[in-house]
Amino acid sequence: GGRRSPHVLRKGRRRMLVRVELENREENAYNASLWLQLSRNLHFSSLVLQVQNLGCYPVQNLTLHVALPALGHGRATILSLGRVLPEDNATCTLRPPPEGTGVVPVPPEDLLGVDRLDCSNTWCQELSCHLGGLQRGEGVSVRLLRTLHNGFFSGAKFRSLRIVGSAWLGVSGGLLVLGEGAQRREV
Repeated sequence: GGRRSPHVLRKGRRRMLVRVELENREENAYNASLWLQLSRNLHFSSLVLQVQNLGCYPVQNLTLHVALPALGHGRATILSLGRVLPEDNATCTLRPPPEGTGVVPVPPEDLLGVDRLDCSNTWCQELSCHLGGLQRGEGVSVRLLRTLHNGFFSGAKFRSLRIVGSAWLGVSGGLLVLGEGAQRREV
């Protein structure tokens, strides 16, 4: 018997969860090894978005929208969405950053004067997840696996920089009023 999956790979304070499956196709598989190599150019992160119906009545036709910075100056990749893992009957669609918007992405050499990258200074991709209905007290989660690409930052100078996306709920049809604070959040 081999070690169980998933494996946690560690290097210093960095950790990565890896699921490995080795299939034996009737060959001799004694002392089989699998080597994994992590590129220094990538940093992985996971984001879980949860929507819960805290109201008194069931709600229908909810859609979760998430806008995440994706491309910077010269259309260089900043952040990519590797996988979307919706719960239950949620269905998600990812749209690439639109072309021809009025957004002027900040060049890497100007990052020293910027404390955050968001949809006002990068091109963002939008994820829409149709959540269907939620009964009173019921919730649903959508997990995003993201990859941060160092290529954009390699020639940049900055002290600290936050990459900020936003999430908001939409309702189609019916009557549902969301308070201002419940409509949009930074992620």
